[in-house]
Amino acid sequence: MSQMIKSFSSSGISIKALIIIAALAVGYQIYIMEFVDEDEISFADFSYGLSSLAVGITGLVVAKRYKGSPVFGKTYLALAIGFIVLFVGDTTYNYYLFVLDEDPYPSVADAFFIAFYFFTGYHLVKNIKYFKKDLGWGPKIAVPALALSMIVVFGLFTLETLEDDPTVFFMGELYVIASAAILSLALLGAFVFRHSVLGVAWFMLVIGIFFYSFADVWYYYLEEVEEFSITHPVNTLWLVSNIFMIYALYKHKKTI
Repeated sequence: MSQMIKSFSSSGISIKALIIIAALAVGYQIYIMEFVDEDEISFADFSYGLSSLAVGITGLVVAKRYKGSPVFGKTYLALAIGFIVLFVGDTTYNYYLFVLDEDPYPSVADAFFIAFYFFTGYHLVKNIKYFKKDLGWGPKIAVPALALSMIVVFGLFTLETLEDDPTVFFMGELYVIASAAILSLALLGAFVFRHSVLGVAWFMLVIGIFFYSFADVWYYYLEEVEEFSITHPVNTLWLVSNIFMIYALYKHKKTI
């Protein structure tokens, strides 16, 4: 066990940070299960948006650090804007839900949620293209195959809901396609940077994006079967993904 801990520490991954993230995840899940009333407004309703805003602000700090850089300045600014857009989307979602008392899915909020994928995709694509021109056939085949499998599995599990509400079904498919694409690009980025000084930062970024993508797919499945609630563990997974993003950005700033 001690040898494993030393291995993680030598790679630049802080065991203490991972323990803190795990503790926050457990603590938050206990909070929403034991102290949150689904019929009342609580911090849980805003944690997704606020944690996304925290990622965006951290990204702006990193982008400022690389102002004038041919790639990092623009790409980390795009990533920061993407998460700030998520915050705006979540705020709009809550406006529909709590102020207008309307079903926020689908709604105008989805325009902001979808925009997030474009900004994040730009960040990933530009970094991958700049630092690695030829990825080889292995990653080019394996990563898209993973994305396709996510899309197919989601479609199979939710196909029975198509007749009930086609709009919700196709919106869910759209989000899953976007999530799968972002996860695939993050995995390619981890492959590109695995032996570089940015390897740890990208590894943590991939973990964050993986959790986010998994949570997204899970959420849209729950929406399809009408089982989503503010006390569901998927909300904790979103929060954890954003914490990993913040940590990844922190590691990036400390590395370069």
